Amino acid sequence: MLKVIKKDNSVEGFEPAKIIAAVKKAAFRCDKHIDADHLNQIADEVHNRLLTRDSVTVAELHELVIAVLAFLQYKDVADAYAEYRYYKTTYARTFEQLRQDADDVLRLGDRENANFDSSLVSTKGSLIKGYLTKSLYKQFYLSGKEKELIERGDIYIHDMRDMILGCINCCLFDIGHVLKGGFEMSNVEYTEPKTVLSALQVIGDITLVATAQQFGGFTLAELDKVLLPYVLKSEKAAVEKYTAMGIEESRAMEYAGKDVVRELEQGFQSLELKLNTVPCSRGDFAFTTITFGQWNVDKYDEREKSWLYMIGKIMLQVRRNGHGADHKPVVFPKLVFLYDERQIAADPFSAGLFDEAVKTSSQCMYPDYLSLSSEYGSVSEIFQKYGVVTSPMGCRAFLSLWCNEKGEAVTIGRCNIGAVSLNLPIILKLAQLRDPEGWRESFWTLLDERLEVIRAFFQKRYDIVRHQKCSSNPLAFTQGGLYEGTKSPDDTVGDLVRYMTASFGITAFDEFTYLWTGRRLVEEGGVISSKVLAHLKEKLAQFKKEDGYLYAIYGTPAESLCATQARQYDKFCRDEGIDNVFAHTPHYSPEYFTNSFHVNVTEQITPFEKQDKEFTDFHLCEGGHIQYVRLDNPENAQAVKAMIVRGMKKGFYQGVNFDSAYCGDCGTHSTNVLFKCPHCGSANLSVISRVCGYLGYSNVNGMSRMNDGKMAEIKNRVSM
Repeated sequence: MLKVIKKDNSVEGFEPAKIIAAVKKAAFRCDKHIDADHLNQIADEVHNRLLTRDSVTVAELHELVIAVLAFLQYKDVADAYAEYRYYKTTYARTFEQLRQDADDVLRLGDRENANFDSSLVSTKGSLIKGYLTKSLYKQFYLSGKEKELIERGDIYIHDMRDMILGCINCCLFDIGHVLKGGFEMSNVEYTEPKTVLSALQVIGDITLVATAQQFGGFTLAELDKVLLPYVLKSEKAAVEKYTAMGIEESRAMEYAGKDVVRELEQGFQSLELKLNTVPCSRGDFAFTTITFGQWNVDKYDEREKSWLYMIGKIMLQVRRNGHGADHKPVVFPKLVFLYDERQIAADPFSAGLFDEAVKTSSQCMYPDYLSLSSEYGSVSEIFQKYGVVTSPMGCRAFLSLWCNEKGEAVTIGRCNIGAVSLNLPIILKLAQLRDPEGWRESFWTLLDERLEVIRAFFQKRYDIVRHQKCSSNPLAFTQGGLYEGTKSPDDTVGDLVRYMTASFGITAFDEFTYLWTGRRLVEEGGVISSKVLAHLKEKLAQFKKEDGYLYAIYGTPAESLCATQARQYDKFCRDEGIDNVFAHTPHYSPEYFTNSFHVNVTEQITPFEKQDKEFTDFHLCEGGHIQYVRLDNPENAQAVKAMIVRGMKKGFYQGVNFDSAYCGDCGTHSTNVLFKCPHCGSANLSVISRVCGYLGYSNVNGMSRMNDGKMAEIKNRVSM
């Protein structure tokens, strides 16, 4: 039998199956399909060329496979096989760029994501690791077509630094399920909390550990209802303590109430400090969202409703108060008020909490608001039909409707597996170059081709996640953080992927509309953007039916991507020798593209006009969307409330925008200030701005934490 001498000088028999497996991988990387008969032919040809020999080294065998592939007219596959075979040479060519990226992080930091503080050693380490894992993933895990499209910019695979790890993306974490009855974390058994203070402290710890095993947003959905049992435990223990001291019951209840309020204050202060000062082990701050404010008024008694109100009120007060002697504001967690018009009308506690939320928004921008009672939008439709809330994940991602085997809609305990976004201006320009006369028809053909590439990518993603061990994310898959996530650590994720969503993203509709019609989105009225989204909706419905996966249209937030796609488009224009109109057209900039379906940030329109202009496209992007307006006078709480209520009637996930600045020299707070303190003229400002769908620091003590493209966009904002 022919012997194969391995690199370590061990010997094994020749196995044709290994040749076939390696060739299949090479064929995949260059988008070729070789059927079983031809794969066997390749393996046989390799073996036949070795019939006169007793042994062959692995190195010789690789060279022979490459030669046979070329001989049998599989040149592309031979090149792909050789590229993988000579990976050391390949990485010698790319290592210098990796080293340069690492040096830049060490010396200058990184501004790709405002959620990273790249001055920290832990963050530098995470970023440098990310450059390497991203390079590995691009080189060895993407097909040839995928690499071609991401290099030119037709598509953008989000969070590629994490893709090689096979982890999940944003999620609605079932924190209540994890807490109930106790849980295990990092090989330590935790008992169920006995007080609301301990519950909030443990929730902070769980958040830091769980977010390190995924990427994207981490939502603690309907946290007020999760905390209610622990509030009642604290109250009961306090009442028993005071009555044991001989204090009459009514006075004991009064004292106990004050104790619980103090626990809530301390708990939320602790949670905010933890999420804003302690990076998780990934190197970034845990992008946490808390939703609250919705409860069935008939399900709870008056005491319980008063505590639900108090939980939300104290959380809002803690946000307004900031931290430290100077009351510095923070950005995490993101707060989202769940707005049910009928509940607010029927329940004084709900109405009072909504007023507290508006007051907080007028000072801190958060909370954002999610409409549950509108006649528009899938979130309201699901809530009214099934009685469940679809909370947002991260800045704007939403899950598709999914029902379990009992026909019940499930939202909490589900997740997203990733997003891939289209660069519509590049695809349109490519159609014009290839077919100058019939480019409009060619655009739809090219768009469908790109959608098929994204579809194939997500099919691989689902398969990778499906085969992950549950021990890779134990809080999610073994401790109940995700739906049915109580498996053994050695089990695979398996059929839990059936409820996970994958997002097809869109960006730069304003620029796309200008290239298609010669008019901006606000002038054209959203006709072509809505047509594109309707086309995507139809195609994704087809894909969902054929593949059995939950695909969704995602209005991409484009934080760093706003600059990346603009650069890719500019390079494409230069490479093809065509004019980049955005370099010299009013209202546009070559430094950034407009976020998703939103109108241009320079538009001189009122908040109500912006709501109307974005209404149709907002509701077509059901897998990811937010609507926000810029306020010149946020201190006018009644005006803020009117705008929010209007957005709720339109079925929006609504936010308000202004820039909140704190001066490090004179200690004053100001709004709609970016670069200089209006009180003392200092540039030593820490400024919180709306990044894309969440709040982040555009400046920290006068130093920008956002990339140049996003900062250019922020500087140009009029209506955003």
